[in-house]
Amino acid sequence: MHTVLWRRLDQQGHDACRIAATAQGWTIEGTAVFEQNGAVANLAYRLFCDRAWRSRSASVSGWIGDRPFNLILEHERTGDWRINGEIDAAMQGLSDVDLGFTPASNTNAIRRMDLSEGSDADCVAVWLDTEDWTVKRLPQSYHRTGPQTYAYASPQHDYRATLVTDGFGAITDYPGLWAMCRH
Repeated sequence: MHTVLWRRLDQQGHDACRIAATAQGWTIEGTAVFEQNGAVANLAYRLFCDRAWRSRSASVSGWIGDRPFNLILEHERTGDWRINGEIDAAMQGLSDVDLGFTPASNTNAIRRMDLSEGSDADCVAVWLDTEDWTVKRLPQSYHRTGPQTYAYASPQHDYRATLVTDGFGAITDYPGLWAMCRH
């Protein structure tokens, strides 16, 4: 079991997470409490991955300001993704879930790709956009620059940063957004 506590850097907030091996693969679960555009958010999340770290389902529940929030993502054997029970054809074939409000969901992509130093990979994630709280495709790229560093890019947001991880693959430094307090 791997436990992490992150502190949000751009606004007030924290995220407590644990990552555990199961008979079927991996569970990443936690609770993030933070400010988002002037509203207080409290979101519990759970992400299930198979043994190869491919995302298989995710759930988020809680509230943002005075609005309740519930999301269920389910991967079908056909490669389709169900979002709150409805198939979204735009997500067909995607392997990663990125819950935009927590650095926990970068761990599954980092572990799934298992890049050697100097290697890179592009991927597209099933992404929860925290600007409007809807699920979208998110192109991303990871280039492993050192034993625990990745040059990360999200081209549609013109965001580039060097992500630092611990030995497990959990983010310790997500520049401008999150820093690990404890693991």
